[in-house]
Amino acid sequence: MIRATRRNVLAGALAVPTVAGLAHWRWRHGENSLLLHDPSLAAGRRFADAGMAQGGRVLAIEGDRVRFTRMALERKPALIAGVSRHADALIIEDVAREAGYAPVATLHGRRDQCAIGNCRPGWQALGRLADAAGGDWVEALAAYAAKPGEIIARTAGSSLSRRLDAGLVIGWVLAPKA
Repeated sequence: MIRATRRNVLAGALAVPTVAGLAHWRWRHGENSLLLHDPSLAAGRRFADAGMAQGGRVLAIEGDRVRFTRMALERKPALIAGVSRHADALIIEDVAREAGYAPVATLHGRRDQCAIGNCRPGWQALGRLADAAGGDWVEALAAYAAKPGEIIARTAGSSLSRRLDAGLVIGWVLAPKA
């Protein structure tokens, strides 16, 4: 018997509009995604662990941010998602804009909450999915970014003994301009 919780059912239902709209996007841009994280943040390490568990390509944000981003963009990923501090997100976004990417979703996490910062048309369901995941929004974002076309029914991980970041953590997604 499959055990369905309210959170899992809601997460699956909220993901359907996003997944339905991805067929055209995937056809145009491919399926290779890149997950970037700040290893000094607990949320960043959780994002990396969840992304690797889903088989995603994960890189730690290190060194000169401009050079790092240019190097990361050499493979022209179809989707870039990250969890970092706001300053790093701004620098990465700026360099990515020069390479033809645009921000499509921004999620603001503080402690065990996720607030939808900004989601462009067609990407609002991703924000709702992260919002529905609550304290597990980082894992939900990683699961989505690692395999954008798949519905991840289980977004909730173990929240026991989790170290939380004191300040604001930004989750963000960049995609090629249409």
